[in-house]
Amino acid sequence: MATSKFSVSRNSYKLRDGDLLILGWFDNKTPLFDKKYLPEDYLKISPPDKNDIDRNGLVLNSLVTANNIKSAIFTINFSKFKNRNDTSLFKREIKKIIYHSIAKAGEFSLKRVVVPINSNFNFLSSAVHEGAVLGGYKFDKYLSKKEKKAEVMLICDLPSAQFQNDNIIFEETNFARDTLNEPPEIINPKSLADLYKKRGTEKGLKVEVWDSSRLKAERCGGILAVGKGSLFSPALVIGRYTPKSSRKKIPHVALVGKGITFDSGGYSLKPTASMEEMKMDMGGAAMMFGAASAIAALKLQVKLSVFLPVAHNAISSKSYNVSDVIISRSGRTIEVMNTDAEGRLILADALTVASEEKPDYIIDAATLTGAAVVALGEDIAALYGTNRDFNQKLISASLAAGENMWEMPLHEDYGDQYKSNIADTKNTGTRWGGSIGAALFLKHFVKNTDNWIHVDIAGPGCKVDPLEHLGKGAKGFGVKSIVELVKQLS
Repeated sequence: MATSKFSVSRNSYKLRDGDLLILGWFDNKTPLFDKKYLPEDYLKISPPDKNDIDRNGLVLNSLVTANNIKSAIFTINFSKFKNRNDTSLFKREIKKIIYHSIAKAGEFSLKRVVVPINSNFNFLSSAVHEGAVLGGYKFDKYLSKKEKKAEVMLICDLPSAQFQNDNIIFEETNFARDTLNEPPEIINPKSLADLYKKRGTEKGLKVEVWDSSRLKAERCGGILAVGKGSLFSPALVIGRYTPKSSRKKIPHVALVGKGITFDSGGYSLKPTASMEEMKMDMGGAAMMFGAASAIAALKLQVKLSVFLPVAHNAISSKSYNVSDVIISRSGRTIEVMNTDAEGRLILADALTVASEEKPDYIIDAATLTGAAVVALGEDIAALYGTNRDFNQKLISASLAAGENMWEMPLHEDYGDQYKSNIADTKNTGTRWGGSIGAALFLKHFVKNTDNWIHVDIAGPGCKVDPLEHLGKGAKGFGVKSIVELVKQLS
């Protein structure tokens, strides 16, 4: 992958060939920058008229070529924000500005985006950082002609060390995006498990992998059934982190993520168009592994366990069938009514393993249902949980992280759709309320805690078109939100 290099300067700014200078005003009188940072020729620049602002929020004030120096100035007017304390919206706008500025820099053959911020607006510095590292990301591994991204320099009075922790989170988010953008011939259950073990160990996790033999011994019938049609055997990746702490009691958080490396739908075959993004059906695993790696690297004060069932839902003579009955690890039998409702089968086993450890909190994430996308669109994840207070903690964390989640009802009556005549349950219900029904199915496999959340990320987890400051391709959705939640819990 390629992304913009980010740097911080506490010194005065000296114009360089190829610079794109971003000057913002909160209103028509209050600059976001210190004039001491600017070359003398730029001190007369005034805020733009609102009518001149383009659809990306930017105004090209000038494109200058003089004394062998080519530079540009973009001016921004934030007068639409009536209250500077509305920091979340303000930060979202800054991230988008940086994303579009990097693109403009490439358009004008400029090399560096320079963003001066004065101390009154230091809270925007992290947004500039994110706009650079996440907004500047592009998966270019297979492009024969690679575009060199403009770097981003932030001028402020904060030390560069202030940005180290955020950089860890952004790196793990971009790593999640890399794994999701790779083609399924590269990322399969075996290669993904190996990659997670290697990288997880580097970040401070103790990682073990249950292969198919271990899965059989551990009675993980759901994971085995879904993965048995593939050339690559399924696995359960388990990562653990315990901080060196003198505290007697720290919370135990369990994370569970669906890791279908490619979903053909099995014998309930998807149409070709519906398969195009199914290399991203491992979005839940990417989210939870990225978060777990960041949590370990940040040395947060929690006990952490992460469970990632990985499988390839393929078609072959060995594939599981519609009308098969699966015995899950919990002992609960499941009649298969649709082989394309496979994510809940692998999660059933992983949630059972997680529950056996009796953690204080369990959170699972999955690109689970199209119904969640019908309800909330591609930008918002659907959240279900057994504790409203805990649900709100994650929603608050997602807002702080700049990601969108919305609480949905666990309407128990819809669980009746999953009654089977020959097994304890079946794996699909009726068309209506499909995301709720899937959450209720998973709830059966959660034990030993009152604090469980299921996040259906089918929309943002598989969205290819740009999402705010995140460009085309995988978004690595949810990594930041989970890290923010665990920070609060610790």
